[in-house]
Amino acid sequence: MPSALVNRYSVFVSMPETGKVRKPIARNPSLMLAVESCIAAYESTGHFSYVIEDQRPARTFALDRRALLGLLFLRSNSRLRYFELMNQLDRSGDQLVLESALEKQAQL
Repeated sequence: MPSALVNRYSVFVSMPETGKVRKPIARNPSLMLAVESCIAAYESTGHFSYVIEDQRPARTFALDRRALLGLLFLRSNSRLRYFELMNQLDRSGDQLVLESALEKQAQL
């Protein structure tokens, strides 16, 4: 059974009216893999609102349609910037850092 420290990021579907769904759709060891889980779920279901919770420093990332498509755009057009952003957020970042980075790097 994997430890909570190994799979520290939990990915939840978010419903606009009711909030996040109680059961996670994925648990991942890094933020990049958690974002990839959101993108994969988006591609298979078309749902575009997710919440990623980090258990260790107790952070939450809300990926709405704009943020999810911004990350997808960044991943498609500049892998290096995408990896740098994911590494920065994984080490020390929050929702504001994510949104400001997407404003600068992935203008849709």
